[in-house]
Amino acid sequence: MLPHAAQAYLDLPADDRFETRLSKVLKQHAETVAKAKGETLSEYVLEVLAERVADEIAKAQEWRLTATEQTELLRILAAPSSETAALRAAIRQAEETFGV
Repeated sequence: MLPHAAQAYLDLPADDRFETRLSKVLKQHAETVAKAKGETLSEYVLEVLAERVADEIAKAQEWRLTATEQTELLRILAAPSSETAALRAAIRQAEETFGV
């Protein structure tokens, strides 16, 4: 079973294309693995990609803040938030998209 974050990627509509070249041996081995799992090669590749991205996206988007920036961020996070219509809509959208 995929981690929840990886599954969220697979639940999104497939609205873009990706094309790549790979060695014949890698493709054959990937097809063998996919077939053993009862999946098509495309399903297998998408599953592996979604899992890797879900695991590594936080590292790729890591913030590096100065001490002053950290202080300001903590001040903002500690301040009480006001719930606006836009915030409620964003929360609903996040829940629908990511099942949070």
